[in-house]
Amino acid sequence: MKKRLFSLLAALAVALGLLALPAAADEDPFFLALNDVLVPASAQTNPIQTGGWIYVPASVFSNQVTGVNFGVFYGFTEDNTNLVFYNLSGKTLTFDLTGNTASTSTGESVMPGRVVWRGGTCYVPAYALCSFFDLTYIYYNTEYGPLLRIKDGSARLSDAALLAMSDSAMRARYNAAQPQPPAAAPEAPASTPAAPSSSGGSSAATRPTGTTVRPSTAAPAAATVPASADQTPVQTETAPAPEPVKTFSLYLGVKANSDVTPALDALAAVNAAAVIFFPADSLNANADQIRQAAGRGHRVGLSPVGDTPEKRLESVRAGSRDLARILRQETWFVLATDREIADAGYLTWIPTATVPAGTDEDVYRAVYAAGSGRTGDTRLLSGSDQSIAPLLRRLAMDGDTFLATRETKY
Repeated sequence: MKKRLFSLLAALAVALGLLALPAAADEDPFFLALNDVLVPASAQTNPIQTGGWIYVPASVFSNQVTGVNFGVFYGFTEDNTNLVFYNLSGKTLTFDLTGNTASTSTGESVMPGRVVWRGGTCYVPAYALCSFFDLTYIYYNTEYGPLLRIKDGSARLSDAALLAMSDSAMRARYNAAQPQPPAAAPEAPASTPAAPSSSGGSSAATRPTGTTVRPSTAAPAAATVPASADQTPVQTETAPAPEPVKTFSLYLGVKANSDVTPALDALAAVNAAAVIFFPADSLNANADQIRQAAGRGHRVGLSPVGDTPEKRLESVRAGSRDLARILRQETWFVLATDREIADAGYLTWIPTATVPAGTDEDVYRAVYAAGSGRTGDTRLLSGSDQSIAPLLRRLAMDGDTFLATRETKY
């Protein structure tokens, strides 16, 4: 029965193997690493992001395609109404292709519970599969584009070592994906004067049309000076050139005071990653939101509880154990300033600016003032009960950089 149920598996893997294509040249690459290998770009391995979730082609779990065997297998039922993933321990995860739902042999909920089809390729939610089959799922925003790493117990390289080893390959793939500049126009002969422009010159400091202008005072208009009676030329005053617009780089943090979904949606809209801090004493109650945050590419951190440094440290240690059960991975991010927590080996994430209350314009001005009034990167903290979508949109339009989270000293 099992042989008949999954009879299409081998044929599907072979067919997908014939469809290898390079990454699209008009998009930044989305990298995939399986255990200790950065997977070459191809149509049957490239991840995509849709609806705030990361999907991978089903063939990522075929060792005939990737050469990596996670002990997870898949196949379509003979009527093509279900896609079934399974392992040799008897665990199954079934996607209903007509009802856009998913179910498991152990009764666990699956989020998201549908597959996505693009160009004949079937994409499945990466985090849902990794979580169900006890695989480690790690997402990074690198300077060359996002990277998803899936690994099991046979992986040997640390995440830092893998990123360092893959840097040159990712850089080469990123450069290859960038559009080539147009050929330079031939220069006019030296004897031919250039025609005057009717529209005037442009300044490199001028913000492109349609983007948000930083809060500032408008420059005075040029003063008009009449010619003197004897027609002697008089120097005309001109307005000073606009100052270059200042941009800055931000690490983002969100404190989970309520449902984190609106904040995650706002982050996804500008393709930004953040650390989502959950109260250390209520992780089990927030398990679904924690899985959603991790599944959408964010890091999960802890907010300590307790009225003494010792109690706060103990809450972090207990929370770390709870988080390991929920996500099957550890965290080192803690929203705290306690020396005791830092000395215990945790990464204390201390904000340099917080999102205040007020109108969208007031919030934007306050954050801009905080970011431009200091040197170095800005660690911006908001609450999940705050509407941050307008702020993030304006920062993105201004050209500010949302930095990838990193597990090193800030």
